[in-house]
Order: sequence, then structure tokens, then C-alpha cells
Amino acid sequence: MPRIGAERRAGRRAEILAAAEACFARLGFHRATMRDVIEEAGLSTGCVYTHFRSKRELVEAIARERHAREARALAAAREAGDPVEALRSLAAALFAGLSSRRGLDERRLAAELWTEALLDRDLLPVVRAGLEAPLAALADIVRAAQREGRLAATLDPEALARVMVAVFHGLVLQQLWEPRLALEGPLDALSGVLRALRPAPGDAASRPARRRV
Repeated sequence: MPRIGAERRAGRRAEILAAAEACFARLGFHRATMRDVIEEAGLSTGCVYTHFRSKRELVEAIARERHAREARALAAAREAGDPVEALRSLAAALFAGLSSRRGLDERRLAAELWTEALLDRDLLPVVRAGLEAPLAALADIVRAAQREGRLAATLDPEALARVMVAVFHGLVLQQLWEPRLALEGPLDALSGVLRALRPAPGDAASRPARRRV
């Protein structure tokens, strides 16, 4: 049945990606080989190469899947009623993956690729693709919060979005260096920062200036 065949192919693909993540995290992107991935997956050489022809294809597929999950979390945050709480919920959703072994492996690979992208121009688009969409979505959430008077209108949405992404990347690195690091405290601190950025009632400086006609 075609449907069963498609499901089986998707399952095999997921197995190979999980094996690749484990190999890359354990050995490093450069040291790991396609043979390592094949042995980790416990599949035949032909099966693995049917799905992925190289390590580069594996890395790009792993990155695309992570970006797709993050895009879904961003879309859900955009639909939240309170933009400030949406930002906190989004942060919690992104950090949730760090609580699992696979999530840590995935982020370890991402951190390695951040460094590799400085030298490998082919990897740079893969890394930047994971940055551009979250920046745009976060800036939109900030603008929505400003329109509702929940964040000061004097804030630059793009700049605040970059700060939030920088906080996430920094905490990812700290979690990789110190796996037992509890993220509840940093999340609470982030919420406090966002609440502090709310405009004071009646604060004229927090309202957008009217355009002259």
C-alpha cells in the first residue's frame, strides 16, 4: 500500500536522523562518518544512502526539522492573547527540548555548526535560516505588545528580538557546558525583564509619537 510505504520511509528517515544526531554529538561533525551513522542506525548502507547521500544532507535535514518545530512554536506564540506572556511561553517551549538527551544532542550539533559556519560558507545559509525566521516572528510579537500598550513603544522591536535570541543562544551554551543547569530561574528572570519593559500608566514617552500631516 502506498500509504504504508510512505509511513515506513518516514520512519526510516527519522531513525537515520536520530542516529546522525547521536553520532555528531558524540564524535563531532568532522570526525563522524557516514559509516558511523550507518552503524548507529543499524541499517544497511543502501538504506541510509537512499535517504541521505552525505553528511551535509543529514545536517541540513536535522536543521530544517528543528527550524520547523521552532516555527510552530513561534506561530502558537503569535496567536496568544497576551504578547508578553506569549514571549515567556515561547521561551519555555524552546528550552523544553533541552531537557531530553536528543534535544541536547541536537543543540550540541547546532553549536558546532555555529562555529563551522564562520569558516564554511556553504553552512552559513543553513545557520542563518535558523535565525532569520525567529527574529522576524519575535519582532512581530513585540510590535503587537506595543500596539496593546504592554511594552514600551520606544523599544526597537528588531533590536529586542535579537537580544531575546542572544539570551536563548547563551543559555543553550550554558546548558551544554552544565547539563544540570536549571532553566526555571532564567525564565523567571526573563519574565521579570519583560514586565519591567511595560510602559508606566499615562507615560507619554511610552506612546508612539503622532505623525505630522
